Amino acid sequence: MLDPLALLFLFSSSIGLWLLWRASRERSRRTRSRRRNRFLWTLLTLIIWVVVFQFSSAPYVVNPLIATLENQYPASASCAAGSHFVVLGGGVDSRVEAVSDFHRMSKATHARVTRAAQLANLEPDTRLIVAGGALRKIAEADVMSAYLQQLGINVNRIMTESESASTRENVLNIAKLLLNEEVQGAVRLVSSAAHMPRAVGALRHVLSDTGIQVCPVSVDIQALNNVPLSSWMPQVSALVKFDIWLHEVVALMLYRIKGWI
Repeated sequence: MLDPLALLFLFSSSIGLWLLWRASRERSRRTRSRRRNRFLWTLLTLIIWVVVFQFSSAPYVVNPLIATLENQYPASASCAAGSHFVVLGGGVDSRVEAVSDFHRMSKATHARVTRAAQLANLEPDTRLIVAGGALRKIAEADVMSAYLQQLGINVNRIMTESESASTRENVLNIAKLLLNEEVQGAVRLVSSAAHMPRAVGALRHVLSDTGIQVCPVSVDIQALNNVPLSSWMPQVSALVKFDIWLHEVVALMLYRIKGWI
């Protein structure tokens, strides 16, 4: 069964081809030059539409695209033991009503917190900082903290940063917390692989004068390897990945322009 986005692509392309056929068969009083121009403009519009659709939603294009971000800090890389983990939130549904509404965490947040708990359980003396503000009355960091406790992390090991609304604000507030801690070894930063270039760059920038080192722990891998060329039909899942890639690329450009990384 075809993906809904593939059906939309086929339907819209069919309309484009029909318009192209009409333009080529037109028998009006217009001059031959004007008919040709209309045909060429219709053809150009159709080509642009197909290229944009393919670029933003075809798996064989989007997976290598998002891999350009994720491969900068591979999930296979390891960090030496240290005293602190920093976990950045990846989103919590605004309909969250209580810190125990773990099902309201996004896939990215769930992956980040789960991996942090796995690592922290292996190092019982480490501290964890979870960061994420509130869209309404419940802060993302509070939901993350509650979930960490469900996964066996003692509440006394957890610090929450719940005032931020962006990665930039995350790292500024996290830096303030770290400066009041006895940090040993590199701080392990846990975030999604696609988000890591911006996240680790931003945190390293604000800590550049403190001597505190940052080691990335990438999770939530989106890119699929060895996608065949036959995977040219648009898919909703690929469009979601493209949205992540575009968001990060634009944000990285903005952060560089503002000198935040």
